Amino acid sequence: MPRGARLPALVLLNVGSSLLAADDSTNSPILSNLSFDQLSQIQIVTVSQRSEPLADAAAAVHVVTSQDIARSGATSIPEALRHVPGLNVAQINGSTWAVGARGFQSQFADKLLVLEDGVSVYSPVYSGVFWDSQNYFLPDVDQIEVVLGPGGSIWGANAVNGVINVVTKSARDTQGGEVYAGGGSENVAMAGARYGWQTGTNTYARVYGMYDYDSPLEKWDGGGDAHDATSSGRGGFRVDGYPQDTAQWTLKGDVLWAENQNYAIVPVMSPPSYLSTNLDDDKLFGGQLLGNWQSEINSDSTLRLQAYYDYAQRETTVVNAGVHTADLELHHTWSGWQRQVIDWGLDARMTHVDTGPAWAMFQPEHSTVWLGSGFLQDEITLLPDRLTFTAGIKLEGHSDSGFLPQPNARLTWHPAERQTLWASWSQALRSPSDVELNGIIELSYVPPGPRALQFEGNPDVQPERLQAWELGWRWNLPQPQLTLDVDGYYYQYRDLIMQTYDAAHATASLMPLETANGTQGDAYGGEVALTWRPCNQWFASANYSVRHAMLRSSAPDPLDYAGDSLSSPRQTVSLTSGIQLTRQLELTGALRYLDNIPYYNVPAYFELDLQLAWRPSAHWELAITGQNLLHDYHREYMASLVDRAAEIPRGVYAKVTWRF
Repeated sequence: MPRGARLPALVLLNVGSSLLAADDSTNSPILSNLSFDQLSQIQIVTVSQRSEPLADAAAAVHVVTSQDIARSGATSIPEALRHVPGLNVAQINGSTWAVGARGFQSQFADKLLVLEDGVSVYSPVYSGVFWDSQNYFLPDVDQIEVVLGPGGSIWGANAVNGVINVVTKSARDTQGGEVYAGGGSENVAMAGARYGWQTGTNTYARVYGMYDYDSPLEKWDGGGDAHDATSSGRGGFRVDGYPQDTAQWTLKGDVLWAENQNYAIVPVMSPPSYLSTNLDDDKLFGGQLLGNWQSEINSDSTLRLQAYYDYAQRETTVVNAGVHTADLELHHTWSGWQRQVIDWGLDARMTHVDTGPAWAMFQPEHSTVWLGSGFLQDEITLLPDRLTFTAGIKLEGHSDSGFLPQPNARLTWHPAERQTLWASWSQALRSPSDVELNGIIELSYVPPGPRALQFEGNPDVQPERLQAWELGWRWNLPQPQLTLDVDGYYYQYRDLIMQTYDAAHATASLMPLETANGTQGDAYGGEVALTWRPCNQWFASANYSVRHAMLRSSAPDPLDYAGDSLSSPRQTVSLTSGIQLTRQLELTGALRYLDNIPYYNVPAYFELDLQLAWRPSAHWELAITGQNLLHDYHREYMASLVDRAAEIPRGVYAKVTWRF
């Protein structure tokens, strides 16, 4: 499709994500076998940090289930998120993704908070998420909860445009063994194994391990090897105990490693080009240990305690940093007053960063940040089963950013059975990253001289601010089985962080760019998700998203930060359908359309994925997946900083799974 092409909004009359009916050949519960009432009562935890029905949530929430992931053929979390309305997902090269919510998509999307079982994987070094280190054992993912819009009143700073929470299954739900192996044209080799067993009367455990190798892609600018092959592994354990009906505890740990080939072009003091190609491999290593305990004190009161330690080391061309994080959290829910549910919590976190020589330098090289926070939320039932008002606030004390209040107010109305109308107002903040506070980066050398264009952090820069208004409608129709989810929003961004000229410190050999709060703007848009299942053997779904944004800078903007308003597709459409061909054979297809991205000169495109799965028995499954089938190669995004983008190819792979 030519650059600038648009699809009309009428496309939303198609069909968002559901599941095929399963037959007796599978040994796991299939969502589409549930009754429609059960389907509408899917539980989520990300909106309020406690379990609640998805149908009643006063937010734009979308859930990707474990069955959705399996039938999509996704081999990574970003691939599994491609068809969520309001999310912008693009692959940059073999190891790098650009994922954003309602815009601000980039390699380092800094306004999207990502969690694993409620634990943040958002990096304080380059505000954002390194997706190459989020290589989960996908069969153990229970669901991915995506909340569009601010979540700061519950999760704190950086939950600005949305929250993604990867929720894993308990060890009790993963008893027995599962082994898979496969490979293909791009996903050359993949293998994984997990085994779960009961260790005591009310205690369950599992262990797992996995390995992936992906071949290099093609260069964006002229073809040839993009030098971006990836290899990674991950392993870990989980133990869940249920000492009584009203209490449970979890202990889990994971370790991961990865080596990614990297084709980077860095500035050097060497004429005539003042550039050097770096082909060193990026090396990643990390691990996490988490403990969680939850108990009902009485019928009106539930208490949860959680502690975790996380270590992440990255040795790359861009950054060489080790991040240690320790966190202790308390959450209490109380419903002792009539028609009220009160949630409150406290959190203490320490983050220590050690940096070494790389393209991005830090002063000081070692830093420790302390964060203390508390939140309070009150859910008041104004009219039983009809009208609910929720108000909350999160207060954070940050050793770099000071005191950060983030309030929220939501109203939920059920005008009729199976219908939910909701409205909300929120304020969210994004804390400056280490590089924005303390970083020093040589962006380029400009002849004659040469003169260095140097990025410099500013320890006085303030958090970014967002005021958000949202409105939504959710409708469930049992016969025929149909769901409709519509939401809209209006955002006001203030004090966005940019780089501007620091003329006071310019010299004949140095042109410094200083971090400052100099960009602001507005955005508005919305999403529509429609799902339809006329019978147990067939489903169809569609999502449509649209966004308009305009940013402006109050200071000189040499790096065009205001252009971020054009760094995401204006419209996206996703169509998914599947059919049970026989009791053992099912076919799933997913078509997506993404509008052009003028900021990076990426043309609009359609793309198609297909999966054919055969389950001859309860223990065996063979799946053949084709990805990006409409083009030999296509562009999806441009890399940030010094990394190179690649052409994303058509790929086919096969995967065999044995369950016992």
